[in-house]
Amino acid sequence: MNKAGRDTQTSLEKALDLWEALSGAQRGCSVTELARLVRQPAPTVHRLLAVLKRRGFVRQDDETMRYSLTLKMLDLSFRLLGRSELRLHAYPVLREFVLRTALRAFIAVPAAGEVTYLWQAGPDEVGMHTAYGRDMPGHCAIYIGGELASSRRLSCFKLEGARDALQADRIAVRFGAPAAQQPSLQRLLCTCSPVQDYSGRAVARVGVFAHAADERPFAVDQTAAAGELARMISLRLGHLPYIESVQGSGFTVQGSRFSPKLELGTLNSEPYEP
Repeated sequence: MNKAGRDTQTSLEKALDLWEALSGAQRGCSVTELARLVRQPAPTVHRLLAVLKRRGFVRQDDETMRYSLTLKMLDLSFRLLGRSELRLHAYPVLREFVLRTALRAFIAVPAAGEVTYLWQAGPDEVGMHTAYGRDMPGHCAIYIGGELASSRRLSCFKLEGARDALQADRIAVRFGAPAAQQPSLQRLLCTCSPVQDYSGRAVARVGVFAHAADERPFAVDQTAAAGELARMISLRLGHLPYIESVQGSGFTVQGSRFSPKLELGTLNSEPYEP
């Protein structure tokens, strides 16, 4: 770039020049070396490096004082691709589930404000619809309050960890009259579990919902199913769960594995091997 062009560069352009120069320097660069590479005054380079360092895009070696790039830009790129990658990895898992169980499933991406629903539309066909503007499905307990709290018949089982599937009553949030008082009336039953990416960050929630008068079979089977769906999608995103065994209550939980040892269980997969 000629001198006239360099003189009209914005600070952003100059910072990007530094970023590109550092991307080709395996051992990092000093301020003097960078100033020579980008043809900018050393004080300007030092000022821009200070900003990039403060924002986490570059780091400085304490011994050599040389600057090098961090992986923050890569992480931001993965976040951008995350939603497309998430759909790519979630769809085959959810498709197999809804075709096998005939239940309705969803995956919610709060950061994008979108919820995708899947249901069985034929012997080998799945219907799918994405709603925008919500963090979770419209029936979710987070949207219920005031008069709705007494008029809605909803049981919500929100999982946060592997052990929650063993304690459905503890995590349950219920609205409307108790099922014991209205045994013949159906309730909307819903459960969901967090999906984690390669860094362990929760990027979505995957869930299952259905209508039934008795919530007990759902609380046992589908909380485990939601946890297993989340585990399978998380593994596809590069998440490596820890290994943990939980004894009792008829379950074995290994990492994020939810495996009900009950005839009512809907999951039929091999034991998880790390």
